[in-house]
Order: sequence, then structure tokens, then C-alpha cells
Amino acid sequence: MLRNAPSVSLIILLALFLVSVLVGAQKIETVNGVRIIHNEKGGQWGANLEVKLELVRTIGGLDAEENLSFFEPSDIIQDSAGNIYILDSGNNRIQKLDPQGKFIKTIGRKGQGPGEFQGPNSMDMDRQDNLFVFSFLRRRIEVFSSEGKPLNTIKFPVASTGDIRLIKPDQIVKGGLMDIGLQVGTLKKSPKLLEILNLNGRTLIAFGEAKDYGDGNTTWWANMFKFDTDAGKNICLSFSRQNRVEKYAPDGKLIWRADRPLNYETDVIEKGFVTSKGAQGPKMNAVSVGVAADGKGRIWVITMRRQLSNEEKALDSSIVTTDAGAVSRRKTQPKVVKGDVFKLEIFNPDGVLLGEIPLTHHAHGIRIFGDNLFILEYYNTIYYQYKIIEK
Repeated sequence: MLRNAPSVSLIILLALFLVSVLVGAQKIETVNGVRIIHNEKGGQWGANLEVKLELVRTIGGLDAEENLSFFEPSDIIQDSAGNIYILDSGNNRIQKLDPQGKFIKTIGRKGQGPGEFQGPNSMDMDRQDNLFVFSFLRRRIEVFSSEGKPLNTIKFPVASTGDIRLIKPDQIVKGGLMDIGLQVGTLKKSPKLLEILNLNGRTLIAFGEAKDYGDGNTTWWANMFKFDTDAGKNICLSFSRQNRVEKYAPDGKLIWRADRPLNYETDVIEKGFVTSKGAQGPKMNAVSVGVAADGKGRIWVITMRRQLSNEEKALDSSIVTTDAGAVSRRKTQPKVVKGDVFKLEIFNPDGVLLGEIPLTHHAHGIRIFGDNLFILEYYNTIYYQYKIIEK
């Protein structure tokens, strides 16, 4: 035995020290075989962010010309040539733009036939730049070439909701909104959060566990989420009303779950709450409104920095962005809505929070293609196109 060899206990202590250094301020544990990350506020980067966003352009707006004037836009795609496709859901069409944001053509129209829409809400693109457009009201996906030629219609045998992403040439993952039967009480147990379908609309596997809140209505509302897929076709989820970010493998295995400190609670405030628009559901604080994965496997989440005030909620459907913030057109004397509500959180591929970027405008959706990051401001019908700059 060597006299100067380190003891086993010293080696263990050194190993634990190295682990703590690598983990940083995050607390990481394993529960039932799943890696759980409890992140600290601000993330590993703190004030020294290693990325920044540079605004390239805005697309659309309430005063835009007709071809760039959107009604209830819901999704955006960029193809291999840099062309941009905006799903203009309220107008039942897709507007194709060139890489500089200039209008090229309209794809699709309102109707019930092949290549037509009724309430399209999500889309994705395959490696051949074919568009897959999901209309949950019609229970089908319309497939187009990048030039707008209808190629195929994928029908679902039962009502189907949520968003879609392609994970293989012949497989689609769908999720984000559970079966409405849970809310109205026709289902006895919560369905899985996600399902993978083939191109015939048949479910191959279903996975992902909903958090049970004791009644179907609350469970349905509280388990809404957005998701995206990374380069490895792992599926990344961010929940709308839970402090919960998750990553699943393409075979449905949960890889990790992460949380982070928030400035508000995520418990149910009131069950059976009726909104100003008449919808009934639980009264809960909003947490996240969008998630996207970049080419480095990092996960970008749009998160609420604070809750909207009652006054802001009342103005939310009629705001117009100005240099001072957001101004309502509805009021005779416009009131400024502060632009301090949303931020971007950046997680590494293992669920560790890296950093945060505050946003100065409202945000209701996010997609990333290469180094281009698009954020939707839904009520103002604007897409902000940013470039991700690595420092």
C-alpha cells in the first residue's frame, strides 16, 4: 500500500465537493428514478448572461398592411431557406414571407375540403419543408408543400386537442390540452399528457402524468402546457399554471423535472371560478405561456415575472405597443400597461436554470429556428424576430 495514497474518505469528500461545484446553487435529487432539479433564483449565469437577444424586426401589428395584418395568429415556422410561415388562425390561412419578412403568398383558406382550414391552431415542418397544420376543430392535420400544394390529410377518429410536433417522418407528438371529457366529468381518470400518432392518426403510445387536483375541472385547467422538441426529438414541457418544466425521451420516458423560485404561489386560489368571459375553471396564477428548444439543446421558457393587475387584464385584449409600454385603444384616456410582466428563462439540456432575460413587451408564444427566436404578442398581433447572440 502506498503511504501517500489518499484515503477513501478523502476521495469521497473530494468527489462530493466537485459535485457541489458542478451543480452550483441547484438542489438535485432522484425520486422514483427521475432526476428532479430545484433551481435557485437567477440561474447559474446570474448577472453575467452568456447570451443576448438582438431585435431583427417586427412582423405584423394592428396597423400593418393587409397581407401582414393577422387575426388571432397562433404559430410560426421558418424553413431551410429562411422563409417564414405565420399561421393566421383567425383568418384560416398561412402567410408565407421571405427571409426579410416580405409577403410572398397565402397558403390555405377557410373550408372543410382538402387544403382548407377551420380553426387551425398549431403547425410544424418536416425535413422536406412540408407543412403539417393541425385544426383541432376539424380533428385533422393538413399537409402542404412549402409552395402551398395540398399533399395529404391526416384524420383523427375522435376529438383531439393541443399542439403538434414531428418527431419522426412518420410520427407526430400531440399534447397541451387534455380530453375535454375530464373537465365535463365523462372521464373517470386523467388521460396521459402526450400521445404519439402515426400518419393515419392512430395513437402509438401515450405518456406523461397529470397532477390530480381532486376534480376533473380543476385538473383539466391546471394541467395545460406548451411543449417543443429538441434536436434529439426529446419533448420539453412547460406548464401554464404549475411550477413544472419537464423533458421526455422520444419513447415517453421522463428524463427530468425542474422547478424554480417564482414571485407568486401556484396553488389553487378558488375552484369553480367564473372568468369575465364566462368560462368556468379554477382561479390560479399564471406561470408560463410558451417553451422552445434551441440547437444547443437549451430550453427557453416564457415565464411571468408578476401577475397582471385587474386593470391590465381588462385592457389585455385591446393593447397597442408604444415606446412607453402598452396602451389601450379602448379607453378615451389611454392608460399605460407596464412592460415588466414577462421574462425568458433559459435552462440547459439537463434542466439546470442558466439565466433570465426580461422582456419589455407582452409575450404569448415562442419558436426557435437556428439562431432566430420568434416571440408572439398575441393581442397586438405582432411577431418579434430576435437573433440569439452568443457572448
